[in-house]
Amino acid sequence: MSKECRVRLFTKDDVGQLAEVFHLSITQAAATHYSEEERAVWSPALRSDDEWRLRLAPTVTWVAEQRGGISGFINLKPTIETFGSEGKSLLSAEVDCLFTHPDFVGQGVASKLYQCLEDYALSQQISELTVEASYLAKPFFEKQGYRLLSKNEHSREDQVLVNFSMRKKLEL
Repeated sequence: MSKECRVRLFTKDDVGQLAEVFHLSITQAAATHYSEEERAVWSPALRSDDEWRLRLAPTVTWVAEQRGGISGFINLKPTIETFGSEGKSLLSAEVDCLFTHPDFVGQGVASKLYQCLEDYALSQQISELTVEASYLAKPFFEKQGYRLLSKNEHSREDQVLVNFSMRKKLEL
């Protein structure tokens, strides 16, 4: 990975670049696992800044910067309190997005972003992380210690998009 990669918290000024990373990641990088038709219904066009601001508002979001632009982003949805088998309170949170700009795939951007997210989760006493991973992201999350819960099929227009529900228990 380039030494110039820096991870920081998202600011509202990042929203346009973040929307572009999302769209390019789906339309280009995901081509190895999803058909053109599937990618077209997943991200038919660049989503508006307002849509992204609304989606990101309840999350903690980190961006990776390289060469003067955003090379990737990750975000964590708010925690949910559950109760374990022993009646102990447990905190769970969901990794909502993890996307890398196609120009930076395979350079460690996702790993660096994920490490910031997991460090934050541990600092917040979150004991479980979940994710709905694409075909492309599934091997990455498996390397991070996530276990497969289920394969999911989502109908959109005339396409069926597949993703995978995964979970990781964190050692507090």
